[in-house]
Amino acid sequence: MLRPTIGMIAVVMLAGVAEAAPLTVQVEGASPGQGPVLIGICSGSLDFGSCRYSQNVQPPAAEFQVVFPDVPEGSYAIAVFQDTNGNTNLDRDPRGLPLEPYGFSNGTGRTAPPSFEAARIRVAGPTLTKVRIARSPLAR
Repeated sequence: MLRPTIGMIAVVMLAGVAEAAPLTVQVEGASPGQGPVLIGICSGSLDFGSCRYSQNVQPPAAEFQVVFPDVPEGSYAIAVFQDTNGNTNLDRDPRGLPLEPYGFSNGTGRTAPPSFEAARIRVAGPTLTKVRIARSPLAR
């Protein structure tokens, strides 16, 4: 009688474990030689502090892919910027507008501040998403 109980506990425990899968971010619009591109996989907010996964890549070309191998299933948003001055921050003007090239998943944030909901993507198995970074109109 003890064996079926242990088996049921194991099945219930395994059912609660989220699967992890690769998330591939295809970055478009980078400027090779103009600084690293920072890519963040964010949960709940587009603030880089909420990005559970991130990579810092010297862009080999205007278009390249970055793979995050084990992202648990769930909802995320992608935030990307090219750090043209190498300070690892997205520089902003006094009004908070970006001064460096940036982009978000689903093409959000080009005409208004992006929301997590608008940039949200779903990871459920291997996923490919594209993010286009574009020069800020305020860039120096």
